[in-house]
Amino acid sequence: MAERDRSEILKVVGERLMSARVQCGLALEEACDAADVEEERLAAAEAGTLALDEDELRDLADAYGQPLEWFFGAETTPLQYLPGFVDLGGLF
Repeated sequence: MAERDRSEILKVVGERLMSARVQCGLALEEACDAADVEEERLAAAEAGTLALDEDELRDLADAYGQPLEWFFGAETTPLQYLPGFVDLGGLF
């Protein structure tokens, strides 16, 4: 996966994370408490510089009342974003 693609995904997810939090009327600290996510991690994810793990995203989705897929533009989660994904260079 090209770095540009990954950074675009991180940006979209970050914008969605922040939008959902703001729509719920939660401060960063409140969202972190509700989803048991470290503040530094959520702040970095919202800034588009960090990919949260699937459990963190699920907990945030629950806290925000959103389906997990919404963070990715209402599409299925791109494999490249999931923890443990290994790009095999198009072998499959």
